[in-house]
Amino acid sequence: MRQRSGIDAANVEGPCGSARPWRNPLRWFLGFSLSFQFLAGLALVLSLALASLAYWINTRATSRLLDASADTAAFYMQNLLQPHVQGLGRGTALRPVDMAALHDLSEGFRQQGHFLAIKIWSREGKLIFAPDEPLTDMHPDDEIYEALAGHVLGRFPDLGDTAHESERALGVQLYEIYAPLRDLETGAIVAVGEFYQNADVIRAALVTSATKTWLFVAPLALAVFTMLFLIVRRGSLTIERQTAELRRQFDEREQLLLRNSQLHLSIAQAAQKAAGIDELAKRRIGSELHDGACQLLSYLVLEIDRLARVIRSPNGIDATKTGKIVDEIGKVARDTMQEIRAISRGLVSPHFGAAKSLATLFETIARDHENRTGAAVALELTPDAPDVPETTRLTLGRIVQEALNNAAKHAPGSHVKITTYQKDGSFVVSVSDSGSDTKPDAVAPTEASDGGLGLPGMTFRAQSLGGTLELRKLDPRGTQLICRIPITPEAA
Repeated sequence: MRQRSGIDAANVEGPCGSARPWRNPLRWFLGFSLSFQFLAGLALVLSLALASLAYWINTRATSRLLDASADTAAFYMQNLLQPHVQGLGRGTALRPVDMAALHDLSEGFRQQGHFLAIKIWSREGKLIFAPDEPLTDMHPDDEIYEALAGHVLGRFPDLGDTAHESERALGVQLYEIYAPLRDLETGAIVAVGEFYQNADVIRAALVTSATKTWLFVAPLALAVFTMLFLIVRRGSLTIERQTAELRRQFDEREQLLLRNSQLHLSIAQAAQKAAGIDELAKRRIGSELHDGACQLLSYLVLEIDRLARVIRSPNGIDATKTGKIVDEIGKVARDTMQEIRAISRGLVSPHFGAAKSLATLFETIARDHENRTGAAVALELTPDAPDVPETTRLTLGRIVQEALNNAAKHAPGSHVKITTYQKDGSFVVSVSDSGSDTKPDAVAPTEASDGGLGLPGMTFRAQSLGGTLELRKLDPRGTQLICRIPITPEAA
């Protein structure tokens, strides 16, 4: 993985993790799946274990087979040779008739190709019969003393030894057997027979034994291997599924963290924009109060001072002059009150909270705008407007109210229209004007650059609802403001 974590260079280079496994064999091996690791490890361990078991079984079987072969051959040869060594119980040399018989037996066996050489040793360890060797005193091997003790022994002789020159000349592998030869009457050991059996027969028996051993071990090994592999493979698949699920959850968590970071950044940017918009709103209110109401109030104070001077005049009160001043003061007071009401009406509208639907709210805003500016507002409202929360309703009302104010400010005398409809899972509010002869566009896209408040404020309010705000120029003139907000299942 990766991962994932690595979850990743190993994944890029291949499933084995590294393009050069000899540099880090362990990492290369661990790059494979768990089931493959178990497969390789089990194959190695099980092969070694079963090979050792097969070798042990084959060794035991071979030993038993060789012992059985030696016993069988010894019994056969004892029955053939013992009648011709009975004279050794009363002397130290074989009789001529026995020597001739033994030569005939040896030649017959050699022609048959089964027993290729026969030797007979006396109890004193002297070689007393050997068809191809001179009868000289020799130091017998330890096997002869074992045979004199009544044991039958078999072995593969070392034909490279000088004592086996005649056997080496035969050019075949031999199996050497030592057997005691007994007196038929007393049962006493009178000599030791040494004969060499053609090892091809033994070798064929050994191959058969080894084949049977492996035919037994191999299916057993395959069955054990298959059973263990299936068990581990099932566990490996479970682990792989769980790993994939963990990786998926980890990726989802990473995506959520990224989204949270983006949301935090958006909130910080929105807070900065809100602070800027709030500062612009304060400046606009202060500017309107200073340029409008404060100047009227200043003029009102001046008129009151003038009236006071007229009243305190030593020449007496001039009724005509006083009446004109009072009329002027009343007119200025009324203008000031209207100016303050106009400003307050843009900040607080008691009709907003009373409107229980979007249609009622937009109708109220349009009526207030007509009463305040004298400009007619056309309405084209969809009858299936969603039932949105109060905060959403008030935010949309502020956007429409600001759009109407911009139209009255930048395109006075133009025809204004409010349109609502639903499209592609969104609720759309459109405010358009026909433009004016002097100012063809009601709201310029660069309004925010010169200290304007309307367009940034409307954009911020639309974004706070998860929506968008779009400003279009109409042909041949005029402007259209389009606000789209998503419709949630609860709102629909």
